Amino acid sequence: MSDPNSKAPDRGPLLGALLRFAHQSVIRRILERLSAAGFDDVQPAHFAPLQALWDCPEGARATALAARARITKQSMGELVEQLADRGYVERVPDPQDGRARLVRLTSRGRKAGRMARERVREVEADWSRKLGAHRIETLRETLQLLLESERNDSKTAE
Repeated sequence: MSDPNSKAPDRGPLLGALLRFAHQSVIRRILERLSAAGFDDVQPAHFAPLQALWDCPEGARATALAARARITKQSMGELVEQLADRGYVERVPDPQDGRARLVRLTSRGRKAGRMARERVREVEADWSRKLGAHRIETLRETLQLLLESERNDSKTAE
């Protein structure tokens, strides 16, 4: 384990960069799979609304999607517009408020989402074979703890 107070040269990627490199690897592999299946119009930014909608089969308002993805409402609106134009999402009336609209996945969006999630599971299995299942499970648990801690900090700051 490295000592943060050591006099060793400050070289190599820090944790944030390592997480980004791993994320980019997963995204690249998802996009390759989706493109091969004919979903070649999906871009990395589209994963923000698609992921958020995966857990909301009944749909969600764009403002809720933006908050969940931690991006601006304007950015989410643009992404939703792109995905609607490409047939991955649709806007439907909100049964709770007729003036509002919900965004929800279309059958095309669900199919792309299933393929993306399947690919991520394959990547995780590949990493488990290469690094050991215990290491990957420990990484998952650690990242979930970190996420919970960040959420708690956000609630405290409000």
